[in-house]
Amino acid sequence: MSVGRSAFSLAALSVIAFTGFKLYHSSATDLGPTPVPVLVEVLEVSDAEAISAVAAAAPAVSRTVVHTIASGETFGGILNRYGVGRVTAIVEAAAPIKDLTRIRAGQTLTFAFLDDAIRSIAYPLDEDRTLTIRLDTEAPTVELDEVAYDVGLETRTLELDSSLWAAAMSAGLRPADIVELARIFEYEVDFNTELRAGARLTLVGDGLYQEGSFVKLGELRAVRLENDGRSYTALHHAHADGEDGWYHPDGTATKRAFLRSPLAFSRVTSGFNPRRYHPILKKRRPHNGTDFGAPTGTPVRAVADGVVQLSGNNGGYGRQVQIDHPGPTMTSYSHLSRLKVKRGQRVKQGQVIGTVGSTGLATGPHLHFEMHVNGRPVNAMRVDLPTALPLPDSEQGRYEATLEAWLPVLEQAAAPAVAEASQDD
Repeated sequence: MSVGRSAFSLAALSVIAFTGFKLYHSSATDLGPTPVPVLVEVLEVSDAEAISAVAAAAPAVSRTVVHTIASGETFGGILNRYGVGRVTAIVEAAAPIKDLTRIRAGQTLTFAFLDDAIRSIAYPLDEDRTLTIRLDTEAPTVELDEVAYDVGLETRTLELDSSLWAAAMSAGLRPADIVELARIFEYEVDFNTELRAGARLTLVGDGLYQEGSFVKLGELRAVRLENDGRSYTALHHAHADGEDGWYHPDGTATKRAFLRSPLAFSRVTSGFNPRRYHPILKKRRPHNGTDFGAPTGTPVRAVADGVVQLSGNNGGYGRQVQIDHPGPTMTSYSHLSRLKVKRGQRVKQGQVIGTVGSTGLATGPHLHFEMHVNGRPVNAMRVDLPTALPLPDSEQGRYEATLEAWLPVLEQAAAPAVAEASQDD
């Protein structure tokens, strides 16, 4: 039955839709007025029709049970525990959206009951999307519920007087936003060791709003980092084939063959020092690497593609992983609490190869990271890493459009920071 208009009605549903409505907010600059919302025509429906429409949209429930997935549990095992059959049919129905045979500990399944019968199961995919399995039909059906946002242009300028985390959180960013910012420049700047007091981050992206209030950042479009007298600018570009990445204005990618650091966030507790005094051995002994202090269990990343040459116990190094990379470079990761790779295994840049620990000669949990070039140790925090390749010729035209769209906005957003910096000089 379709829902139509009715001249005689005991109930009316009023709908206000903000079509073509964008909120523009900027912490750095005012980028224009807010358009006036458009009031959409009011639809009137009868009581019976309205009730039928609502009933069809959401099954009635009497109670809900939230099940937190434990380590080792499977989707089928959980459903069997709650007396839900047709597991294969449910998995097949959900397959185009989510492989329910691959669920993770800590996630939740919410069972909605009507009396003693389960009517639906909700499984959050992320903070904005929830997979809902309807069991009140002849065959299981699956729906994807997504949070709707109004999208507007958002700019932020962060002044790093203390730390990136403190500055970003005070500017209303989330931890996920901070990680994304660090990833953009992680091939050029180690956010653990190379950020200096007074550094500035200017970002341009999509602001996601609900009922006129800013909720969070969406997709980032352009970012500039000014640090220690140097400026780094990156723009997000989508390729015609669906690939995407971050690029400098000249078209070279920010991504390089090597990451600057094997840990996303940490602190350096001891640097490269050929004459360092060893705190346990009580004598001077070359420290041919960098120590990063971090809690036990912190994921350790391979800084580049390569093949694992060693994964196991190695004397004072404790549990250690060594990776041979293309060319003359080898990297080493020591004092690990857990090993995530095996000897002979090929690994990709950014892949987790182990976790921080304190095995071997270690006074506390930390990662000892070494880089060797042509068999000799080098300071990984200072060595020049291979440069990135430029965009292919086929993408040059599309990238020019990206530059024209976002670089002027970034320049305008960063202008107050640049002017203030000039006055300070």
